Amino acid sequence: MGLMFLINTLSLDPVAALKTGLRILHFIGLALGLGAATVLDLMIVRFFIKGKVTPEHWAVFHFGSKIVNWGLILLWVTGFGFLAYYGFFEPIKLGNEKVWAKMTIVAILTVNGAFIHAVILPKVKMQIGRSLMEGMSTKQRSTFLISGAVSATSWYVPLMLGALPQLNFVVPMTVILMAYGVLLAAAIVISHSLLFVLPADKKPAVQMKTRVEPMMGLPSVA
Repeated sequence: MGLMFLINTLSLDPVAALKTGLRILHFIGLALGLGAATVLDLMIVRFFIKGKVTPEHWAVFHFGSKIVNWGLILLWVTGFGFLAYYGFFEPIKLGNEKVWAKMTIVAILTVNGAFIHAVILPKVKMQIGRSLMEGMSTKQRSTFLISGAVSATSWYVPLMLGALPQLNFVVPMTVILMAYGVLLAAAIVISHSLLFVLPADKKPAVQMKTRVEPMMGLPSVA
């Protein structure tokens, strides 16, 4: 009875039901991609600071990347679905520059996702048995961190844009993208603080160890 009532209610306004369906799928895609990407970014930070990559960790990375892919696919499907919906039923909304700013950011997110699959994930697999950044050059570490910053920023900004209807038809696309660029630059700077601060903190400990061990060996020689 309840299911039939729901179906009958939706059938009264199929256009509104179509928009609702697109919105639900869009939110699902955003939830999948944002959630999985956040977990992967946090894992990268954790392994940068401490711990070794294990086969189990790699499996989580690999599975999480697949979830992110499905999230991106849903975002693109529903994004084009919304454009088609607006074209048929609400053409005025095609003039909302926030929509095009979101599409641009998702495009950046997609390019970064392809880079992660082509470069980052194979490198993570190669690091199994040691810390994530062990043996990497400064440039390689920086690449990891920049990719993570792009991922985090490019998932959260569309979420914030969707939660701010006050920006509709008010803020130009260029302004939104400039704000996105500022947030992205801040995320890159913050992530690189790990690159430049943590290794400096670890080096004295290693040096102290190499100095203390010979001193500890002296009594046994005597």
